[in-house]
Amino acid sequence: MAFPLLVFALAAFVYGMYGFDGVLLRDYSIYLYGGQRVAEGIPPYVGIFDHKGPLAPMLTGLGVVFSEWSNWDDVYAVRLVFFVIGCLTVVAVYLLGRSVFRSQMAGLFAALAFLGCYAYAQPVASGPEPKTPMVLFEALCLLFATQKRWFWSGFFGSLAFLVWQPMAAFPFVTLLLAVTRPKGERYGAALRAVAGIAMPVVTTVAYFYYHGALDALIDGFIVFNALYIYRGKYQTIAVLAGATGNVVAPYGTMLVPILIGLFMILRLYFRRPYEYRFAPILLSLPAPILWSLGDFQLADDFYVFLPYAAIGFGAFLASALRGVRAPRLVAAILCALLLAVALANTLETVSANAAYKLVGTTIGLPEQREGVAEIEERFGDDVKVASIGSPQVMVLLDRENPNPYLWISAGIDKYVDAETPGGWEGWVEDLKEYDPEVISFLAEGQTLFDQHLTSENRRELARWIAPNYHIEEIGPWWVYVKNSPDAENRSQASPDNR
Repeated sequence: MAFPLLVFALAAFVYGMYGFDGVLLRDYSIYLYGGQRVAEGIPPYVGIFDHKGPLAPMLTGLGVVFSEWSNWDDVYAVRLVFFVIGCLTVVAVYLLGRSVFRSQMAGLFAALAFLGCYAYAQPVASGPEPKTPMVLFEALCLLFATQKRWFWSGFFGSLAFLVWQPMAAFPFVTLLLAVTRPKGERYGAALRAVAGIAMPVVTTVAYFYYHGALDALIDGFIVFNALYIYRGKYQTIAVLAGATGNVVAPYGTMLVPILIGLFMILRLYFRRPYEYRFAPILLSLPAPILWSLGDFQLADDFYVFLPYAAIGFGAFLASALRGVRAPRLVAAILCALLLAVALANTLETVSANAAYKLVGTTIGLPEQREGVAEIEERFGDDVKVASIGSPQVMVLLDRENPNPYLWISAGIDKYVDAETPGGWEGWVEDLKEYDPEVISFLAEGQTLFDQHLTSENRRELARWIAPNYHIEEIGPWWVYVKNSPDAENRSQASPDNR
């Protein structure tokens, strides 16, 4: 018990160095806004439409409820929830490395290597990054599978699936391992695995059914991803090139350990004799590899590989200790070096390139708060605001959008066109009727009109916005501001020109 507590304390110390005042990115605000609605009793997909699983906004909802109970800021409360989840993930990686390689030192090295992965560490304190809990559930699924604890392996694999749909591979591997056990234990193992997998899914379905939102769950979780999502038209070589760019910079300080760790895991495929403890690792790894060949976009898409790389590198260092004369001293030095790398990542001089690749801005949460305060000061506390590309403003104002489509890229505009009464034109007419004074649209350097809308939908939206709104910068935000009645001579910037 002492070592897991030590690992948790080290993780809390390192992650705490990043602080909770990091910029609120668009993707983070999607889940924060969803959490605010969940706290009000509005399920995911109904409060804000998104195409990932429902569990991340439900977890942010717990943070919002905690903020209301403790009278604390909801952004900080949610970040605290994900901070604790991140720290627990480091412990899970330690336990996984120890279990797979039967070495406490392998587990400790794995945990410290995991701590040094900047692209995971930085969002732990400044999220909520939706895939932060996914890694915890993935590591626990693999851990319990190596220990043949089928219910818990299936349970946590199912939770990972409810965060991000491609993680369905993990509960599938659990079930596969369970049903291939020797005849005497096969039935019990399979039954426990099925029970563990089913429990989170059944509970989630019951939650949506209770709120009358089962159709919304099916649409957001399954139908949209099957029929409408836009992932870009890229060849595999282009995907791999983009993946390389989104790994090298954000994970730069741990790039060599990551490569060594993955190589060590790949070596296991050729290891003889066969040992069951490696089976969950070897059976599950091909699935994220195959998925990444077709869809790898950002640094968080590499999260799924981090437990493998970390425990592989931990095993590499642990095996290297066997040939030295003073293994305890060398182990202490290696631990100190890994911890030093993790701490160095918190320094701007070390992480500047990684931070720019990951975050893309030097703006922090205080500046964002000042911007929304300026909006309220200028337009009044009852200002009517809508988001069609930047949910951050709605989150920090704690306002409810007139519709659940606070961002409309990635094919959401096609879904709106197909599923909204009156189609896309009907959705635009509803916005006109709402008549917002301010429309937030700019997120991380992109305008609404850079985000893969169909040309027809872009023109329809521009026909409403261009004559009635002009672009202004308020604090760190670029927003559309409604023209005043005497603004005939004002230069009205066309949205397509931004």
